[in-house]
Amino acid sequence: MGLFGRKAADKTQDALVRTLVDGRCWNDPALDAGVDAVEEGHLTAGLTLLKESRTDPELRSLYVEALGNAAIGRSGQVHGLLTEDTAREDAADILLWLGRTLIDEAWEIRGAGSADTVGAERFKLFFATLGNAREPLLAAAEIAADDPVPWECLQWFALGMQLERDEKDYIWQRVVERCPTLYPAHWGRVQTLAAKWGGSHEEMLEFARGSVDIAPPGHPLTSMVALAHVERLMGLFDDLAQRRKFVAAVKLNVRYYDEQVRDELTRAAQKWCAAPVAHPRDLQAHHQFGWVFKEAQEKERARWHLYQVGDRVHHWPWASTGKPVEAFAKALSSLGLA
Repeated sequence: MGLFGRKAADKTQDALVRTLVDGRCWNDPALDAGVDAVEEGHLTAGLTLLKESRTDPELRSLYVEALGNAAIGRSGQVHGLLTEDTAREDAADILLWLGRTLIDEAWEIRGAGSADTVGAERFKLFFATLGNAREPLLAAAEIAADDPVPWECLQWFALGMQLERDEKDYIWQRVVERCPTLYPAHWGRVQTLAAKWGGSHEEMLEFARGSVDIAPPGHPLTSMVALAHVERLMGLFDDLAQRRKFVAAVKLNVRYYDEQVRDELTRAAQKWCAAPVAHPRDLQAHHQFGWVFKEAQEKERARWHLYQVGDRVHHWPWASTGKPVEAFAKALSSLGLA
C-alpha cells in the first residue's frame, strides 16, 4: 500500500475507533443511563438499579460491576448513603456496591500489569484499599443470605489479597450454593485457577470444560472454554518470551489452534448459539468466541460472533494484543465488518 493509501486507511481506522463504545459491554439503556448518572455524582440512580435487580443474580452482578467501575474515586460517597434509617435490604445494596467499588479502586491503583511492574508503595496502597472491601461484602452477604453476588465479588478480593487456596475455594462454594451457573463467578474462577495466579493451565481448562458441561443449552457460560484457551495461550506466549524463545513464541499462535482445539470451541459455541436464551453477558461471551475464532482463522465464525456485539467493546481479550478499542477495530476491518 502506498503512502497515501496508508494515510487513508489510518483515517478510516481512526473514524471507526471513534464510533465504538469502550467498556460498556451490554445492551441495557437503563444501565447506560445509570452509569452516566453515577459518573456525574448522582448516586441514587445506582441504588435504583440495584433495587430492581435483587431477584436476578446475573443482572445484579452486571449492575454492581458497572456501577462499581462508574463510582471509582467515589467510594466515600457510596458509604455516605448508609444512615441509621436505611432499611436492611437497601443497606445490602449499598454495602455490596461499596465493596465492589473498593475492589475496583484497588485494582485501578494496582494496574493490569504483572506483579514485577507494581512498585512497593503502589502495592501497599493496593492492599490497604482492597482490604477495606471485605467487611462491607460480608455484611451484604449476611443481610441478603441468598445473594451470590457478594461472594462473587469476594473472589476478586481473595485474588488480590493472595489468600490461600482453601479460602478461595470456600468463597467459590458459597457462590455455587446460591447460583451454580453465575457467569462472572465462573469468569473469576477461571482467573483464580490460571497459572499466572498460582494455578495451572490443566486445572483451569478442566474447570472451563466442566462449565461447558453444566451450562444449560442456550447459556453463554460455554464461553468459559474460549476464555481459558486465551489465558493458556497468553501464558505459553509469555513463558516463551521470558525464555527468549522469540521464534517459537511467534509460531505459537499458528500451532495452538489445532483441529482438537477448534472442534472444542465450535462445540461449545454451538451449545450456546443453537438456541440462545437472552442473557446479560451475551456480548461478553460473543467477544470471547469472536476473538478465538479470529485467531484460529475460523473467519466466518469470528465474523458472526463479532457482528453480534455491535459497537460495544469488552476489555478482554482485546487488551492482550494492544489497546482494546483499537484492537477490536482492527479485527472488524480485517473481517470485513467495518
